[in-house]
Amino acid sequence: MERFRRMGRRSLVRLISFTLALIAALATAAIGGYTAARKYRTTIEYSYQRALGELTEYISNLDITLEKGQYAASAKQIEGLSSALWRQAGNAKMALSQLPIAGTELEGTYKFLSQVGNFCMALSDKVESGEPVTEQEREALDQLSGYASALSKQLGQMESDLYNGALTLESTQDALIGDGQEPAMPDINSGFHEMEEGFADYPTLIYDGPFSDHIQQQKPKYLAGKAAVSQSQALLSARKATGAESLAYAGNSSGNLPCYLFTGGGEGGTALLSVSVSQAGGVVETFTNARPVGEPVLTVEEGLEKAQAALAGRGLGEFVFRYYSLADGILTVNFAAAAKYDGQEVVLYPDLVKVGIALDTGETVLYDAKGFLQNHTERELPAVAVTEGEARAALSSRLTPESHAMALIPSDGLSETYCHEFLCRGQDGEKVLVYVDVETGMEEQILILLESDTGVLAM
Repeated sequence: MERFRRMGRRSLVRLISFTLALIAALATAAIGGYTAARKYRTTIEYSYQRALGELTEYISNLDITLEKGQYAASAKQIEGLSSALWRQAGNAKMALSQLPIAGTELEGTYKFLSQVGNFCMALSDKVESGEPVTEQEREALDQLSGYASALSKQLGQMESDLYNGALTLESTQDALIGDGQEPAMPDINSGFHEMEEGFADYPTLIYDGPFSDHIQQQKPKYLAGKAAVSQSQALLSARKATGAESLAYAGNSSGNLPCYLFTGGGEGGTALLSVSVSQAGGVVETFTNARPVGEPVLTVEEGLEKAQAALAGRGLGEFVFRYYSLADGILTVNFAAAAKYDGQEVVLYPDLVKVGIALDTGETVLYDAKGFLQNHTERELPAVAVTEGEARAALSSRLTPESHAMALIPSDGLSETYCHEFLCRGQDGEKVLVYVDVETGMEEQILILLESDTGVLAM
């Protein structure tokens, strides 16, 4: 009190003024933060509503196209409808990926969308080659149409409930901006959970395509004969591969490649790290680190070196770099296994591994060895009946070959084809890859290499 008595009137006024100004500044900041949060909430709500609307429209179109497909007879009609289904299913998957479906597994929905386009494209190829569509395949189309119709109705109801307030995005938004409160009414996650339950009795589809059930049920060749590992052993493998001691058991995945799942690494309970380890052999299948990536410091070339070193440390054998993409500061590199056959190196394209490097630090933030674990095995390749020179002579006169390699490429189904691989230049300078069957001399595949600042991709 004595201290305040000694203060002059002017000093006291200054102190009070400063205190009031500080309170006003804090209030302004609080109001500004609240306004920004509400603006962010409104923005993401609009984007989710738009994605749900687009998904509903794509599935509705898919339903109509599938119904038409049941009555198509000519190759021209089936081909046109198949192209439409492929496009509609792809658009639907893109819209679905933009929705915040927290804690909900959508394996059935994604599988349905993947199989619709591929199944119909397989039918298109079959009809084009002169074979008729069987009654069993017609019945499969009918079943697909039934699922699309049910899915369309469910999405339409969800969209209606969202607009009239019976369904909310509130819980999802709160999770994203840290609210953490329980929703007062049903949220969009419950709607998608009910939708997913509708695929419990989804039919098995057998056809020559990458999403066919007989392919997805194929046992991983690399893991054949490997002993089962315990959860604790798998956790040690996950921690060793990532260097993250914070990893903890999060569940199991089923399917043709059963894995233990581990998560950890985030602040406040947020799981930034996610690792799956095969129950057979304890091999790391996938790894992701969802941390924010800063501005790039490393060059693409330095990132490639980091990716090669990271893969070499896995002890899976020899690999060759093929393609890469660059997005959001992460360099994702595709590697194919390589092996010697009759003294010649052969690139094994089915045996793929992806490695993602954050260019701000050089840290590995993505690893995906599913293709390698699924396909890598000791192979007996057919004898080369068509020489490199004969295959080169059969190339289009509009192509100029620049290099040659031997390669094993996958078909749409489970088979593989041993080929001559020619990297060529087209008339306009574009890079073209041509694959010629070593047994028949027929062109098996033609790919265009697209090179840009964001990567090198084969299309």
